[in-house]
Amino acid sequence: MVMIQDISHLGHRAVELVDGNARMVIVTSVGPRIAWFGRTGSGNLLYWDDAGAHRRGEWQLYGGHRLWTTRPLADESEEVHEPDNQACRAEPIADGVRIIAPRSQLRIEKSLSVTVSGGAWTVAHELRNTGTLLWSGGAWALTCTLPTTDTRYRVPLGGGPAGWDVATIAIPLRWGDGHTSRLDDPQFTLTADAMEFRALGDEAKRMVRAPQGVLEMRDPERGVFRKRTEFVADATYPIDTNLAVYLGPARFMVELETMSPMRTIAPGGTLSHVETWTVQSG
Repeated sequence: MVMIQDISHLGHRAVELVDGNARMVIVTSVGPRIAWFGRTGSGNLLYWDDAGAHRRGEWQLYGGHRLWTTRPLADESEEVHEPDNQACRAEPIADGVRIIAPRSQLRIEKSLSVTVSGGAWTVAHELRNTGTLLWSGGAWALTCTLPTTDTRYRVPLGGGPAGWDVATIAIPLRWGDGHTSRLDDPQFTLTADAMEFRALGDEAKRMVRAPQGVLEMRDPERGVFRKRTEFVADATYPIDTNLAVYLGPARFMVELETMSPMRTIAPGGTLSHVETWTVQSG
């Protein structure tokens, strides 16, 4: 049974969830943000920007796991970087908690619900249109992980519908405010059934259409972290990809990202995007 309590985490109000040998901390004074996740007695799998070094105007990276909205070429959108510095409210739900942020200037209310059952952590992201006009886009779930020199990452490829089985990898060469990535990046390797990578210090980004919907982090000390989301074969995704990874410069973080299909949300309507997280010993 999951144990839930209010705590303070690095100066933030937070909710702690502990289930068996796994622990999660969700901060509520900003966000919603998952600030800590991993095995109890082990280190945090997530990167957290204690010093507040990564900013863009009023927007702060913070780190951990967050919910953004997608557009085509979403990194180029100003609304993506709308600050989420305000306090959220927490509501208890069965076997978990729901964290709700104040609605944005575009009248989109973001929430994050976490429940635990049988060692699987369900992280549900929701966008609710509180305005009077249509809104279109998608949910973008980003997990900032903390790599070491021994950490390895993997995205399984293949598993598409019967007939053609195509692995699609998009490589943004330039995006946002001066970010770049190279085609001949030695941090990435293609195997028979996966894209594998590790952080060596260069900035890089890859976007992948991967029907299995799985992102994996393997660390010899902290264990194996996997997150998975459902893939909808006939849906429209940003740049026709449902997963993405970002390697920060100087190996400060590796971001594991999933994206929902693009939808139009009517006033009062919601869009839900669900991930399943697990962490196990290596």
